[in-house]
Formats: sequence, C-alpha cells, structure tokens
Amino acid sequence: MTRISRAARLWGVKELARRAGVSKEFFESWQIEISRDSTTIRLLSGRRKQITFRRITDDKFREGLAGPGFRTLRARWMACPREPVRTAVADLVVPYCERQAEKAPPLFRRADADSITCFADLPAATLLMLARAEERQEPALDAHSRFAAASSIASRDGFLERPVVDEWGLAFGQAIEALLPGWQPKARFLRANISHDVDEVGLPPRLWRTQRDASLPWARTGWMLLPFDLRHAIQLTVRQRAPLAGSAHFLRTLALSLPNCLELVQAVVTAALRRGLHSAVYWKASPLGPFDSGYDPRQPQIRGLIEWLRKRDVENGVHPGYGTFRCREELQREVEILRNAIGEEHLGGRQHYLRWCPETWVDWENCGLMYDSTVGYPDRVGFRAGTCIPYRPWLLSQDREAQLLEIPLIVMDVTLLESMNLQRQELLNVVGRLIEKCRAVGGVFTFLCHNTTLRDPNFVQSYENILDLLASSDRFDCRSALCNEWA
Repeated sequence: MTRISRAARLWGVKELARRAGVSKEFFESWQIEISRDSTTIRLLSGRRKQITFRRITDDKFREGLAGPGFRTLRARWMACPREPVRTAVADLVVPYCERQAEKAPPLFRRADADSITCFADLPAATLLMLARAEERQEPALDAHSRFAAASSIASRDGFLERPVVDEWGLAFGQAIEALLPGWQPKARFLRANISHDVDEVGLPPRLWRTQRDASLPWARTGWMLLPFDLRHAIQLTVRQRAPLAGSAHFLRTLALSLPNCLELVQAVVTAALRRGLHSAVYWKASPLGPFDSGYDPRQPQIRGLIEWLRKRDVENGVHPGYGTFRCREELQREVEILRNAIGEEHLGGRQHYLRWCPETWVDWENCGLMYDSTVGYPDRVGFRAGTCIPYRPWLLSQDREAQLLEIPLIVMDVTLLESMNLQRQELLNVVGRLIEKCRAVGGVFTFLCHNTTLRDPNFVQSYENILDLLASSDRFDCRSALCNEWA
C-alpha cells in the first residue's frame, strides 16, 4: 500500500464520526477538505468551527506500515472524560504516527477559539486498523495460514486488549463538544452477542465402518473433543488390531456416556436466553477432513434443532469449513447447502478455525452473505481490528466499502482455555476487563462458546459466570445493525 485515496480517507472520517456519537445527518452536513498536509473538517456551514488532522505523506506509506517511519505514541485526553470512560481508558494509544514533539501530548489541542488540531492522522489510522492493512504486507503466518496476534502492531506495542479506534472516536467527540457546546453525542451502551460454532454434532460416522478404516483417518477430526475414556478405548482396540466391526457394540456402549452434541447446543443457547442475551448458532456443511467433522446439516435431527432455535428467536448462520479459506467456489457450495438446511437466504457467520484474511470479505460478499464475525485472533483475546463496534469494512484491494457487516470477535473459549491456558479466576478477570473496555466505548462484546466446550465440567461454571457479567447489557440485534450502519 503506497497511498490512501480520497474516498478511503473520507471513509475513515465517517467511522470516527460514528464512534464519536455523530448522527448521519450531522456528518453529511460537514465540509471536508483534504490537502497534501492535512484533513480539515468544517463542522458548520458558513462558520469557521473546524478540526484539522495532520496528514501522513504518501512517501511514508511507501516506506511500509511497520517501517521505521511510523511509531505508536501515547497521548492525553483533551479534557477529563466522563465515566465509565475515565476509569477504563486512562490515556490514548495511537499507532501510525510520524513523530512525537513532546511526551504524551493531548491528542486534540485547541489552536484558537474556533479551531482544534490533532497531531495524528486519525482518518488514516482508522482506515488502516479497520481494513487490516498490516495483514496485506506479506506477514508471517501460522501453520493454518492465519495471521497471528504476535505478528500484529497491537501485540508488539501493547494495545491488543484496547479498542483504540473506538477510543479515538470518543476523543473526537470531545473535540466536537469543545467547539459546539450545545452539541450532545448519541449515547452508546454495551451490547452482548453470544455465538456458537457447531463443529461437532456427534461421533464421526466412519467410526462404525469395517476394518479397512483401522488407520482411523477421522481421528484427526475433533479427536481431542472425545472424552478420555472413549479415546483410550478406541486406541486400545486399534493397538490390539481388533476388528472394528466386532468392537462396535463395546464402542457404542462407551459412546452412550457422551453428552449429545446437539443437546449441548441447546444447553449453551438456553443459558444465554435465560439472561435475555442474543445468541447465534453457526452450522457447517463441509466434507469430512482433517479439520472438519463432515456432518450434513440437512439431517432431520439438525433440521429439527434449527427449527427449535428459530422458535426461540435464535439466529442460525454459517460456519464455512477449513477448505473454504481463499477458495470461493467451495465457500459458495457450502453456503448454498446451509441456505437450504436453514431455510433462509440472508445469512451471516464465521470462518472455521478463524481462517481469515482481508480478501475473505470479498469472498463472503460475492456469496451474498450479510455479515462476518471472524475478525479475532485464535491465539489471543482482544481487538484485532482495534474496535468492538460493527462496521462495513473498506476493501483496500478494490478501494471501496464492502456490502457486508463485520462484527468483530473479542473472545473465543478455546483461546482462553488452550492458547492462553488460563485458570478459572484469571480467565474471568481477563474477560471482565475486556467487557469493561467494550462498555466504556459502547461497543458489542462478541463471545464465541462452542457447544462441545461444555463437555469440560470445569468450564461450565466459567461460561455461566461470563454470561452473568453480560446479563445487564443490551441485546445486540444484527438485523437492525444490517439495516442501519449508524446503529
């Protein structure tokens, strides 16, 4: 990326305005002037009330986003913010800055009675964070071709657990209030969005085939989700070279001790519904493979559960399989199967294994999907795009706004339990801090809990505790967000 277009910069201003609590009508009345050195917003027609952002030069972008020309700076609020922002956000963190004139300067500073200046190019920084520009710079990828949290500027500079773009919006709102004392920002409140990826619905069907399958190719597919006793029994049977057909009765008997995966879907959803929280359940239609269990969402038992969820106003969505990443044809095939199984045309969801890159937005848009909720890291909780407020992404490859919504993922259960290996109290402390960050900026706390995670009795109470922390929040309504980008 060597430059930012005028249209992209204006989009960055719009996203800042949304987070500042500016109405659509007020935003559309602004006069925005972009010069070589600055971006200036004239707030009132015929009057000088204006806010000016320093503009990063195109030469700096040619040096590279993570190059020596850019720094992450700390800044102060223009004025002491109101609660709960004052407690949750002591200062401001701004990446993609060229230089620092003083230690922790105010992000916004009054130049005179009618003008306020910002030392950072916030429209550009907003664009770069929300569009995930750093992930287009040939980054180092993990074993599943994913951009890892450790490779991000946010991790390197210590702000991954902060919704920095949303915080800039609040600071921008302060600047507007300083120039227009009669103006009041639109209030935002914490909303909760609980979602469930259904990777497993039961035992892999190949378990009951003949001895030809003694190599157990399905063992790589959700193997560790099986209880230890059942895994041990299967391994023992294979080591003794017993015919699987002859062992079927023994294995089926052991399988009866498994919690039914579909019942666990009902359990995770019911726990959220009891607290008045919105739930979304994402289904798979991928073939059997090393990372996909291969169930058919058109099976009667699954269709029956989908109907059970629909009657309770629980959203059903898509969870495209491992092989759909960077493969639009396979994505389209699975989406069509899921549309048939769910019985709805307009769907959203999340990529399996969080296999995602900025071009995934283009693939989802071309498949007619309404929203994505994959933008979160598999190895760390936090704010991958620097935001917890849903938005329509800017597609850098096509220099335009996408026709779908991104609902950022903040916390995934597997990340807490496996990648970060947190014990119960530490887990709750981390989640609690992130909820308060979302509350301070009026964002959406999106939490992913797999149905199969409830097989772990130690996590069941943690899940209930997390839901309790969110019980007083507003319900996130994705339908309203899809209809109104300023919601």
